[in-house]
Formats: sequence, C-alpha cells, structure tokens
Amino acid sequence: MKALWLGILLSGFISIVRATEPTIRVELGAGQSLDLVLIKAEEFSQGSPADEPGRSEDEIQRTVRLSRDFYLGRTAVTRGQWERFSAETGYRTEAETGTSGGFGWDGKALVQRKEFTWRNPGFPQTSGDPVCLVTFPDAEAFCRWLEKKTRRKTTLPTEAQWEYACRAGTTTPWHGDGADVAWHKGNAGNGTRPVDSKPPNPWGLFIGGNVSEWCLDWYAPYDARASTDPQQTKPNPSDKPRRVLRGGSWLRDSKNTRSAARYRVDPRSRNADIGFRIVCAVEVAVPIVEMPLAEAGPTAPVHVEGPPPPEVHAPQIDHPPSYRKQGFSWLLGLSCLLIPIGLVIILVRFAARGQARTSPFTSPNHTPPPPPDLSQAIRKVADGFWIMSSHPVGTPVHLRYSIGGEIMEQTLVYQPGPEGQFVYTGTAPEDISIVGAGSLPPPLSRRPPAFPDRDEPASRERPTMFPPAY
Repeated sequence: MKALWLGILLSGFISIVRATEPTIRVELGAGQSLDLVLIKAEEFSQGSPADEPGRSEDEIQRTVRLSRDFYLGRTAVTRGQWERFSAETGYRTEAETGTSGGFGWDGKALVQRKEFTWRNPGFPQTSGDPVCLVTFPDAEAFCRWLEKKTRRKTTLPTEAQWEYACRAGTTTPWHGDGADVAWHKGNAGNGTRPVDSKPPNPWGLFIGGNVSEWCLDWYAPYDARASTDPQQTKPNPSDKPRRVLRGGSWLRDSKNTRSAARYRVDPRSRNADIGFRIVCAVEVAVPIVEMPLAEAGPTAPVHVEGPPPPEVHAPQIDHPPSYRKQGFSWLLGLSCLLIPIGLVIILVRFAARGQARTSPFTSPNHTPPPPPDLSQAIRKVADGFWIMSSHPVGTPVHLRYSIGGEIMEQTLVYQPGPEGQFVYTGTAPEDISIVGAGSLPPPLSRRPPAFPDRDEPASRERPTMFPPAY
C-alpha cells in the first residue's frame, strides 16, 4: 500500500515539475506539434493613452492584475495543426457545413462563396500559415480536442491575457519598433504569411497582425477602474452579441495591429483574415504516471496518444543516480505526511457514496420535477430572436426554428443579459420553439445556415468582418 502511494506521489511530483517549465511542446501526431510559452502573471496597463495615434474610444486605459500564470500558444494555430485536428476528429467547420461557404479573397475584396473554407481562403497557404475561415465555435472545438492531449484546461485567451502577452512588458503602441513588427495591409500583400515570419516579441511570442484572433470575451466597453482577471462573460445588452477579436490582420491598416486595438464581430463570422491561438492552464488535470523521471530538454513534449499508461509499480531500490544526488529521503518523508491525507479523502468519498445511496433523488419511488415551461420565453426581432429562460446560467438550451421554410436546430449555452439571450439568424425566423434543455441535446437534423455578420459592403478599404468606426 505504501509503495502504491509512493508511486502516486511521484507521478504528482512529475506533474508539478512539468507545470513550471518555460515551454511545452504538445505532440499532435503526423509530424505536427504545438508550442506553449509560460506567461507569468503580473499587473499591467491595458488600453492606450489618449494621445496614442490611431486609437479608438473603446481603448480606455486601466490597470489590470492577472492572478494566475498561464501557457499561451507561441503562434496562432496553423493550417497544419488544424488539418491534423480535422483528420483525427472528422470535424467540419461552419463554412464547410453551411449552405453558402465562407468569406474568401476574390482578388479585390472578401466575398462569400461555397468554395471558400479553411482549405481554400482564396490565396495560397503553407502548413505554417495561420488557419483562417474558422468561427468562434470552430475554435472552441479545437480547444476541446487539444485539452485531451495536454490534460490541461484549454480555452481561447481572454482579452486581458491576449493584450498582456502581446505587450510583453512594453507600453508602446506595438511590442517592437513600429508597425513593421506585424503583417498588415501595407506590407502583407493579399493573404496570410507564415506565423513565425516576423520577429517575436520580448517573450518569444509571434503575435499581432497576420490574422485577427478570437478572444474568450463578449465585446463591451469597459471603464477605467482597476480590475483583476477581467472577462466579459455576457454580451453587451445595448448591442448585438459579438465576440472580441485582437491583433489586426493582413487585410487591415497598420494601426489595427497595435497591442491595444479592439474589434467586435459575430461569433459565427468566417473570414479569410480571422484565426485564433489557445491558452492552457498551468495545472495538469490528470497526473502523468511516468517513472523514472526523464530529463526534459529545452522544450518538453506532452504526448498522451496511444495505449493507456502502464500500472503504477513501486520504485526499485536501485534508483537512478540523479535521485541519490538530490536526496531521495525528503520524498519518502513527504509521502508519510500525505498518506494520512489520502486516507481522509478516501473516507470522505465513501461517506458521500453512502449518502448518495439514501438520497431521495436516487430512490426508485422519486420522480424528478419536470423542466419549466419555456414556451412563452421567446421574442422575435428582424434578424433573430431573444429567449428568456428560468434555467440556470450555463445550461445548454436546444432550439428549433425555420428560415424560408427550412427547419433549423441549434444548441447554445444559456448566458442571458437583462433582456435575455439573443440568437442571431441574419433574417426574420419563423416557428421558433425551445425543444429542450440540459446536458444531453436531442439529435440535430439541420445545423443553422451560414449567416454573415456584416455592417458594411465587402471592400478592400473596409473589410466586412468589422463594424463601422466607433
């Protein structure tokens, strides 16, 4: 028993060591990998000063404190990395499954055509170019896949995390010497460039320009008050629900690649200058059992594909010399301290199981209450509809509606504002109903069609993915 606890303790120790490495390489398979850079959390000044050339009114400067370290993708997700994800999971983007395709480059502007997807954005790409024509839900699907490989919570970066990492301790408009640190309309030509083809910032990140990157936040103005770990978790009630984009792109002016520049766009927009990068938690969710401890190089791989890890066995008396040099006795002492804690945890779990057996919710004579009636919680508008549900925030809600006689079904996570939650359809829907709610959605026969989020006609001067100047 003691040997088993010692093996578990050692595997947990390995996880802690890995969590503090400055870089991690995640092996994706088929020769593809993804590099993560450890970002140490500190306080910084978000936004831009009032006299910064090219700034917008929504870049109000404030002090932001990040309380947790995190790993950030060294580059935007590449076409090669996305191709590996698509091949392994069979995932198809919204541009691929929609009826109208995405917005690709026709030589003059972004236009919507069925053939425009991440495989064909309208210009040539290499596997090292940033993937584009992916929506916010597409990017989230990639994060869920990568989380299984890293065994770390994986998401898109918050707006504050993105700007903090992009600045890398700088307070100038760009993290380097002027706008030339980024690919933009003035120097990129008509299309993307390889993700590492501009110099990195002081923290080794290739960030800013090339493609605009999805952030986790809903767009809303923020004030000048200091904030800790800010994240806009609900849409702005006075505007259409839009997500934040950061970084500017090959299709935008150089001023849009500044560290503080902000944008807003419908989360289902699929344009040839929108991409993303990922954030991973420092903590490993599942301990990695791996004995003895292998020495890590400058970039340590994290690889969890293949058969499950072998059974944990007690370490042998003949330890590697590196263990003897560091003094293995402290580890034995620490194990003696943690064994009683582990026994307490086991006893608590057994008690919880016993309570669950006697719970009225598991009794065969108990019938759970029916879900609330949501039939009157819908308000239709010209380009979508609002729902107001009595379910808790975060509950998946399953919807059905029709557009032009075609029935559409959609599941979304309920995150209402004061007026409810807005569902954007692009045109007036009919026969709207809430068909269910809960963690297990009903089978969906039709996905929602591709609705562009356009405030302006497509043009070289004013790309369609962005709203008018504000």
